[in-house]
Amino acid sequence: MRKLVTALVFTVMLPFMVIAQTPEISAVSGSDGEEVNNEIIPISQARQMPVGSRVTVTGWVTVTDEFRGPVYFQDETAGLAWFNGPLMRQGDFDIDVARGDSLVITGDLGVFGALPGQPETGLLQIVGNDVEFEIYPEGNRDVAPLVVTINQLNTGSYEGQLVTVNDATINNSGILEGGTNYTMVDATGDGVLRIDSRSSIPGTTTPMPPVDLTGVAGMFQNSAQLLPRTPEDLGDNTGFPGEDIPKSETFDIVTWNIEWFGDANQGPGDVDQQFENVLTVIENIDADLYTFQEIASVARWNQLVNQLDGFSGILAEYSQTQKTAYLYRESVITPLASGLLTTGQNSFDWANRLPLWLHFSVTIGEETREIHSYGVHAKAFADSESYQRRVNASNQLKSYLDSNRSGDNVIFFGDYNDQLTVSTWSNQPSPYENFVEDPAYFPVTLSLEEAGATSFRSVSMIDHITVTNQLIEDHIDGAQRVENPFYITNFLNTTSDHYPVWTRFDPQVILSTDEPGREIPEGVTLMQNYPNPFNPVTNISFKLPDSEQVSLAVYDLTGRRVATLIDNQMRSSGMHVIAFDASRLASGVYIYSLELSGGQRFTNKMMLIK
Repeated sequence: MRKLVTALVFTVMLPFMVIAQTPEISAVSGSDGEEVNNEIIPISQARQMPVGSRVTVTGWVTVTDEFRGPVYFQDETAGLAWFNGPLMRQGDFDIDVARGDSLVITGDLGVFGALPGQPETGLLQIVGNDVEFEIYPEGNRDVAPLVVTINQLNTGSYEGQLVTVNDATINNSGILEGGTNYTMVDATGDGVLRIDSRSSIPGTTTPMPPVDLTGVAGMFQNSAQLLPRTPEDLGDNTGFPGEDIPKSETFDIVTWNIEWFGDANQGPGDVDQQFENVLTVIENIDADLYTFQEIASVARWNQLVNQLDGFSGILAEYSQTQKTAYLYRESVITPLASGLLTTGQNSFDWANRLPLWLHFSVTIGEETREIHSYGVHAKAFADSESYQRRVNASNQLKSYLDSNRSGDNVIFFGDYNDQLTVSTWSNQPSPYENFVEDPAYFPVTLSLEEAGATSFRSVSMIDHITVTNQLIEDHIDGAQRVENPFYITNFLNTTSDHYPVWTRFDPQVILSTDEPGREIPEGVTLMQNYPNPFNPVTNISFKLPDSEQVSLAVYDLTGRRVATLIDNQMRSSGMHVIAFDASRLASGVYIYSLELSGGQRFTNKMMLIK
C-alpha cells in the first residue's frame, strides 16, 4: 500500500473487490456545501453527479505513469480519470501503482479540456490536492479491454475505459509523433487516435493495417479520443525491424548533439542532472559507436568516458568551444587512426569545427568491416550566409570522399544543421542534395525526415546518418529512428534540445542463399544490381553456365511479390541483364530472387530511394 493523503481507511474483501466503509468515517461536505457521505459508489453513478461533487469510488487501474497523469481506472460499470500535478508531474511520478492494482479514492469531480461553459465536452476526472487514496496491490486483476467500434467510441459512452478497436487503419505513414492527433478508420467510420507526448510511443513506426488498436477512451472539447499507452497497444507490428536480433550481433551507431554539455551558462542549468541523464540515454540505447556534438566541458567529457565501462573516447582538438567527439565500445571497435579532416576543407565554412574522422575496424561475430567515419557539426542558423557555408562544406566533404574514399565503407553523420529534403533556409535546395542524389551514398535517415520526424525539438530533422558501399547492404532497413527519451523527466529542458538519432547494421546478414542439400550448378551467379541504390530503374544481372529454365522476381521485406521479371522461362548460357523499373514502388529495401528449375534459389537486396 503506497499512500494515504488523509486518514481514510478501507477494508478490502477479496477476491470480489467489495470495499466496505468503516464506521469511523463520517460525512463530509462537497465543494458546493452539500453534505456528502464517504460511501463507495459505482463509477457510473459518480459520472452522473455535478462537477465539483465529492465522491468515493474504487476500480482497477488501467493507466499508471504512461502519460505521467492522469491515472485511469474502472470498475464493472464505467471508467474515470484522476489527475494530480504534484504527485504525477512535479519530479518523479510519486504513486507506486501497477496496472490492475485496486484503487480506492475520494476527491472532487472536475473536467479537463471542455469547451467554454460546456463541462460535458471535456474529460471527467478526480482533481485537486484534497484527495484521499489507497492502492491495494493484493487486489490486482487483469483488466481486459472492451471491444468497441469507432462509431461507438465517438458517442463518448466509454470515456475513461480501456477499449480495443479491431481491424483499424491509421491514416499516417512513417513514424508517429507525440502530441499529435491521427485519424483512425474502421468499417463504421473514423475517429481520433491521440499520441501522448509523454508516452513511449512517439518515434515508433505506424503499424500496417489492419491492426487492433487498444487504449483508454478520452474526451477533449467534445471529441472522443483513443489514447494508446505503449507501442504494444498498437498491435504486434509497430516495433523496429531487427528488434529480435541481439545487440551483440549488430553494429549500432548514434549521432547526438548534447546541448552545451557541461556548461551551465549556455545549456541546461543543472549540469549534474544533465550528466546523469546523458548516462541514462547512452545506457538505454546501448550502441557501439556514438558521435557527439557540443561537448563544452572537457572535464565532464572525461568523466563521462571514465564512468562507462568498456568504452573509450576521442575528443576533437580545435579551439572552438563546442567540440565534437566519438565514444566507442572497445570490444567491438578497434581504432586505426583519427584526427581532423583538413584536406580540401575550409575551416570557416565548417564554423571552425572541421570533421572529426575515425578510421577503425568493427568486428561482429565472424564478420569484420573496415570503416572511415566522419563526425560533423555544420554551421548553424537559418540565414543566407550560414546556408551558403553549409553548401560549401558539404561540397568540400563530398569532393574529398569521392576522390579518396570511393571504394571504402564510409559513415558521414552528425548535426548537419539542415534538412535533406529542403533547406531550413527559405526553402532552398538542401545543402546535402549532392549526397542524396548520388546513388553511391545512402542517407539512412532521409526516410525519417520524409515521414515528418524531427530531431531538433519539434522543429526540424537536422541530425543525419549517411553511409556507403557494404554498409548499405548491412543496414537493417527500418531500424533508423529518433530516440524517444520518455524515461527522462523534462528531457528538452534538463538534457538537450536535440534527440539522439541512431540505427543498426547486421554485418552477418546473408545476401545469397540456396536450399540445403541441393547441388548448385557451378558458375551460376546472381550479381548485385547496378546502380544501387537506384531511382527508379536498375539493372539486375545473372550468369548461367548452361541453358536453364529460370524465374526472376522482386519481393518487399514482408515477402510479398511486387514484380515478376521472368516467369519460368528458358534462358541460354551466359550473362543476362534485366532492367527493373520501380516507378510504382515506395522507397525502401527490396529482395530480388533468381530461381532455377531444379529448385535452387539466389537472392540479393537492393535499395530504392525516391
